[in-house]
Amino acid sequence: MSYNDKSPGASGDDGSQDPSASGLFTANYKKYEDLKEMLDQNKDSLKLDAMKRIIGMIAKGKNASMLFPAVVKNVACKNIEVKKLVYVYLERYAEEQQDLALLSISTFQRGLKDPNQLIRASALRVLSSIRVPIIVPIMLLSIKEGMNDMSPFVRKTAAHAIPKLHSLDPDQKENLIEIIDKLLSDRATLVVGSVVMAFQEVCPERIDLVHRHYRNLCSLLVDVDEWGQIAILSMMTRYARTQFLNPNKYENEDENETPFYDEEDEENEDSDVDNDKQKIKPPKYVMDNDHRLLLKSAKPLLQSRNAAVVMSVAQLYYHLAPYNEVGLVAKPLVRLLRGHREVQAIVLQNIASMSLKRKVILVVLDEMSFFNHTIMC
Repeated sequence: MSYNDKSPGASGDDGSQDPSASGLFTANYKKYEDLKEMLDQNKDSLKLDAMKRIIGMIAKGKNASMLFPAVVKNVACKNIEVKKLVYVYLERYAEEQQDLALLSISTFQRGLKDPNQLIRASALRVLSSIRVPIIVPIMLLSIKEGMNDMSPFVRKTAAHAIPKLHSLDPDQKENLIEIIDKLLSDRATLVVGSVVMAFQEVCPERIDLVHRHYRNLCSLLVDVDEWGQIAILSMMTRYARTQFLNPNKYENEDENETPFYDEEDEENEDSDVDNDKQKIKPPKYVMDNDHRLLLKSAKPLLQSRNAAVVMSVAQLYYHLAPYNEVGLVAKPLVRLLRGHREVQAIVLQNIASMSLKRKVILVVLDEMSFFNHTIMC
């Protein structure tokens, strides 16, 4: 039977072979024309159906950038469901279609005043995605408005927009530092992690900004999302190492002064000097209350399900904890050895490097049968 003899119902048409050809994820040219017509209609139901199909195409990996002119016209739609989907689309393609997005700048600015917090956050996210230097003043003003928004979700979006503006115009660094300083005092756990990430990217050298917000960050550490915890732990470790005394200063000196091999041919004068040094007792170390607060705030995170959080706490204790408290990280690190092989390799490497200067970790590990069994296997 030849190809021309096939019945119409058995034709090799794409619509009959592709199960999604007439459904939500349709992506052929004809359907694009239908979508454009639906978006031009006055009925919100048709616009909503069209936007659902377009978002479905994007989710499937299809390129829907050619629909940008038809979609951006509906950014001022009064239907809240349509407007949400329009902003989802614009967040995806605003950076690619900058010229067309610039035509709707005034609409995005009005979106910052919308009663719905999701619309305000989406409008700010779209504005920060337009990589055109000419709108830098508008972006800066929008971030300042978002910084003072009542919704923590909008303030979080403003924090995410800070690194974008800094990469677009580094000359705005001083203005952005003022915004970061303001947001670091935020009491919302949804915001703090994003602000610290912005701080790490824009002005990591400005440790002085942390002084006023140190205790606030310590108190919120446990309740922040996991990736925010990693950013805060990294920043606080760096901060504490520059602001607090080393609790193991004299212990390290004693260990370093003890030679691995005894030298039998030392001169008598050197031995007399050493004896005099041994008679001098080092001053007693008293830990600062803020130093102790950081260790106390980070300790519960050793039970985190996120391996990166546990590793960050272990790093903090390695650098900042007294010698007799570093052993607390041993069991949580061994618990991570139940994870994937990639995690196991990193954990074992860190255990080995930390044990070189913190022998107490090896003492704790030696008492753990699971660790010994894992190494033997």
